[in-house]
Amino acid sequence: MVKNKFFRVGLPLLLSLALFLTGCANNKANVAAIVNGQEITRQELDKRVNAAAKQFGIDLNSQENKEMKAQIEQGILDELIEQKLIIQEAEKQKLMPAKEEVDKELNEIKASLGKEEDFKKALEEAKMTEQDVRDNIVLKHAYTKLYEKVTADVKKPTEEEIVKFYNEHKDMEPIGTPERLEVKHMLFAVDSKLPNVPKRTDKEALEAAKLALAEVTQKGRDFAAVARELSDDLGTRESGGSYTIDRGAGTTDPAFEKAAAALKPGEITREPVKSAYGYHIIKLEKILPATQKSLDEVKGSIAAQLEGEAKQAKFSQFIDGLRKNATIENKIAPKTGDSSKK
Repeated sequence: MVKNKFFRVGLPLLLSLALFLTGCANNKANVAAIVNGQEITRQELDKRVNAAAKQFGIDLNSQENKEMKAQIEQGILDELIEQKLIIQEAEKQKLMPAKEEVDKELNEIKASLGKEEDFKKALEEAKMTEQDVRDNIVLKHAYTKLYEKVTADVKKPTEEEIVKFYNEHKDMEPIGTPERLEVKHMLFAVDSKLPNVPKRTDKEALEAAKLALAEVTQKGRDFAAVARELSDDLGTRESGGSYTIDRGAGTTDPAFEKAAAALKPGEITREPVKSAYGYHIIKLEKILPATQKSLDEVKGSIAAQLEGEAKQAKFSQFIDGLRKNATIENKIAPKTGDSSKK
């Protein structure tokens, strides 16, 4: 299995990525970058940026998000540059997919959606054409073929390496899990900069949290229903505030974890809990005990993980080499000097 963050089979992800291979512009002001003489247009970049903003519900045209927009643009342009380098190298090494491969996958995507009109509707919603989807398929196959060739000589992990990993990660998946607290919570954010979240002062957020607490403890309303109605946590609101804490993993705000750990299943915090994000109302649903599998049970998955990590490290070094030896002109980078590199 090829491990990468950009490419997977299926139209939904292909549509959401909205990747394009080449861009030609008569107006040089419309060029975002030039990679070994090949252009990435501003139109390509804007389409990707707008798709990302829509996905995460961010208004990039607002003054307060001006800096965020610049960061997102640079990040996405960096991805487009890398994709351009991959295509160029795949062409150089004669690893580009045959037309028959592309046709086959395109037909599979169409079949998965049912009728032809459903495919066309999906394209319209994503503001894409069939050629765009073809280009995405080409890019995915080029990446896979290049990845497999570059990493073909990576050795499988030794028995000693597998045992060492097992002993050092006994409380981590796939070997085991730490004790887990399944909770529901409501957040009342302080000074949030996210769209669709009320902008409250500390005092206002605390008052809102107290009112929500009264809804469930005094009026007897369902906690999940109130969370869906009032919580500022956009990531858990739709699920009624459901959240899982891995005890001692350091992935949850310390004050939040401490308050949740002090509860018994079914209990709700008596007062709002202050975290780095604002004020929370927390209900402990249940406690899941720690688990651990034997070495024999997870040896195969550990070996696959270590081999995958080694391959990804080698491929990343390969991509770094392509960048180092490429001529790249970033047209939207801050003017701090020469924007090209060789």
